[in-house]
Amino acid sequence: MESASWVVTALSMLVAISALMVSLWSARRQTADAQKAAIMRLVAEFIVVCRTQDFQAAQRTVVAELRSESAPDPQGGISGLPEPLQSKVKQVGGFYQDLGTLVVLGVIPEYLIVALYYRFLREVWLAVWPYLEHERIALDAQNAGSVWGSFEHIAVYALDTPFADISKRFRRRTYVA
Repeated sequence: MESASWVVTALSMLVAISALMVSLWSARRQTADAQKAAIMRLVAEFIVVCRTQDFQAAQRTVVAELRSESAPDPQGGISGLPEPLQSKVKQVGGFYQDLGTLVVLGVIPEYLIVALYYRFLREVWLAVWPYLEHERIALDAQNAGSVWGSFEHIAVYALDTPFADISKRFRRRTYVA
């Protein structure tokens, strides 16, 4: 009789442990799904911002004016740019800084952000860099911190990584005629 009691106890323990394992697995899965949903909401919000006419116009202006033959002298940094160009640079650079911060904090995968914004991320960075470099020098002299380090983080990744390597992370189909 004792052996039958022991078998029942062992089976009960096995069932309880199995139920606990299924419960833990389910909770972990739900947490991962919730995180993915939160990430997708963030990405969607950024996509909405970057698709507005105002943002796209600001981005085109920043790239065109800072890379033109008649571009302002970079020695004055971003703060030395005339208005409304300075505000547009801050709007566009701030957008990429916010995206970069989410990447650096591990909230959004780096490859996703760089794949979505690859072309303009690179173009804006190359246009803004000479001004940002001088802005940083001025801020360092005042011990006032740095500017757009997270923007730089994702820009360097975009500049150093061919788009083909980034796009391999996606399971995309390719049209063949």
